[in-house]
Amino acid sequence: MKFIKQQIVAETRRVLVYKNKHFDRVLTPGKHRFWDFNNELEFVTFNIDTLYFTAPDAVRLYHTHPALQSHISHFKLTEQEVGLLYLNDTLKGVVAPGEDLYFWKDAGDIRLEKIDLTTQFYVEDSTLKLIEKAGLNLASKLIKSAKNSACKPIYEMTVKRDHVGFLFADNQLVKELPAGRYGVWQFNRDYEFKTFDCRTITARDGADIYDKNKAIQSMSHQVIGPQEVGLLYVNQVLKGIVPPGEHLYLWKDAGDIHLERVDISENMYVDAATLANINRLGLNCAAKLFKSETAVSCNPIVDVSIESEYIGLLYVDNVLVRKLPPGHYGMWRFNRDIDLKVFDCRAQMLEVSGQEILSKDRVSLRINLTASVQVTDAVIASQSTEDIMSFTYNILQLALREAVGTQNLDDLLLDKLYINETLRDIVGTQLQALGVKLINVGMKDIILPGEMKSILNQVVEAQKAAEANVIKRREETAATRSLHNTAKVMENNPTLMRLKELEALEKIADKIDSLTVYGGLDGLMNNAVKLSHQ
Repeated sequence: MKFIKQQIVAETRRVLVYKNKHFDRVLTPGKHRFWDFNNELEFVTFNIDTLYFTAPDAVRLYHTHPALQSHISHFKLTEQEVGLLYLNDTLKGVVAPGEDLYFWKDAGDIRLEKIDLTTQFYVEDSTLKLIEKAGLNLASKLIKSAKNSACKPIYEMTVKRDHVGFLFADNQLVKELPAGRYGVWQFNRDYEFKTFDCRTITARDGADIYDKNKAIQSMSHQVIGPQEVGLLYVNQVLKGIVPPGEHLYLWKDAGDIHLERVDISENMYVDAATLANINRLGLNCAAKLFKSETAVSCNPIVDVSIESEYIGLLYVDNVLVRKLPPGHYGMWRFNRDIDLKVFDCRAQMLEVSGQEILSKDRVSLRINLTASVQVTDAVIASQSTEDIMSFTYNILQLALREAVGTQNLDDLLLDKLYINETLRDIVGTQLQALGVKLINVGMKDIILPGEMKSILNQVVEAQKAAEANVIKRREETAATRSLHNTAKVMENNPTLMRLKELEALEKIADKIDSLTVYGGLDGLMNNAVKLSHQ
């Protein structure tokens, strides 16, 4: 058995000597010799490069043995403190709140920077960059004991350009953040982070946040009256229309915001310049309204153009309020039921075609009718019927049936103007009472059925054949009478008879190529042609 025990301690080592299980001393670097007759000594070696004094009973040893305190540094964090551990001015880690830390003093220049979370839960930008550079914002890098759970020490946030951020701690808004990078100590609090795009102008998504935190600087809140319409301008450019009664939440960073209020309680008309601007920007659309989700969706403006030769009747809540001459008009639709009826005041052609009608003698006829009408009083026409042209068509149709049904086919064919005059008498008065003028009416065609057309053709053919036969007989009688008169004249006049003979000779000569005459000129004159008196 050896009674002398030797311990050689390296520069990076420290040795705790226990005698009969009780701490005795700390061995520093060098060679050490001990008498140990009864084998009472025990040596425990520690590597100070690990920085931490991790003996199982480190707390008790430190507080009960002053000799150990000259080798060990002790740091204590409250539950509301977080520590930044530096070794030789180099950040080595983040220490969780409430931790007890024991370090070997000889490991280097150890410094623990304490941060009070009750007053400074934001991480300074320089500290955030330092921690990120060292790769210490990880749960696995957190310096903690078993009593604390592992978590990332810093809750990192990034607010993009043209955005705004809201940081909530334990469901309470604690900060509104402009564009940039931020970090907060994540210990002892439950954080939530929301960002919003300020370019959307409307901050309706953040309305709940504003209602609970009126001091928010990045938002504004305006209320449109029940008889007002809002015109929202951003940087002098019209961006949209706000309906009556709306709560408007806006991002201040969206630009130079101006809200123009228009009173529509008395005047529902949109001035020409505003109407042109709204149409140019395409804002007369339900989808472009600045409104809440529960609000009724509709186009904000009734936009109408009344062309030349037309007239419009404007109804508000089913009451006629105005005649609109040709022009361009815009009316706010909100809080009113607006209806517009437009009438063409020019003469219009109306075709009543293919009407199958029985005449008085029960002949089925197909008749095509044309009429020209003109609206002379749009108010009366509007009050009389929903569709004035359809109503006029039906009146003409019924009047045509009445006129045709009281006449035989022969009478209709002989007097075609009868239908026109009858229709003018029947329809003209009725249309005049409706604010419509009947300018002209005429029957275009009378189409007979196939069998009737064939019969009529036979009748006409027989009539024409009989007329032709009469003419033929009359001409034959006249010809016979003329021949008789000619014969009587020639009987008493030999010279005239001779002229007739020569005329006959001329006709014969025209029809033959050659003629042989015997007896000289007398034979030609006397024997070639000789008319007998018998």
